[in-house]
Amino acid sequence: MLKKILSLVSNSNFNGVYDSALSSEECKLLIAQFEKGIHVPGESGRGVNISDKDTLELPNLRFSDSSVISNTILSRLDPCLSQYCDSYKPCLYKSYLKVNDVYTFSKFDKGGGFKRWHSEQGPGNISDRALVFIFYLNNAKSGTEFLYYPTVKAKEGRCIIFPASYTHTHRSEINKNLKYIITGWISLL
Repeated sequence: MLKKILSLVSNSNFNGVYDSALSSEECKLLIAQFEKGIHVPGESGRGVNISDKDTLELPNLRFSDSSVISNTILSRLDPCLSQYCDSYKPCLYKSYLKVNDVYTFSKFDKGGGFKRWHSEQGPGNISDRALVFIFYLNNAKSGTEFLYYPTVKAKEGRCIIFPASYTHTHRSEINKNLKYIITGWISLL
């Protein structure tokens, strides 16, 4: 049994990809909510710096606000997170995880993105983050590029979940057209 578990772990990149996590209608609704809001330049952990992160975002988003955006994402994240935990039982158990209240909703124009290689843990970052999730809201021609693993392409309704550590250093693939994403974090209790 242990050999089987070790085989599962050693043959995985720990990137969970869940297509159709959001319906096309939900994606359109979320994009419409974004476009109705007030937008601010995205911050990269080093303040606003478009050479690091060239994006527009909705400010101060929290799941506790019970907005249409928050309720939609939380209801769709839970099944993805359950599947992720089922796939990687030797590593994580859902009962020890908590979705962080703060999240981001970003719009990247052509040429935009989070261009700097980064991970969610390390100097200057919030260290209690265990996992990252991203929902892609449209079929963009760019996705999330990983330093050590294959790029995950943006696809309308797709959710990806991956570890927040240096092993999953990532950035936006060079953005070739408009892309909308919602990003959040999951911490260990």
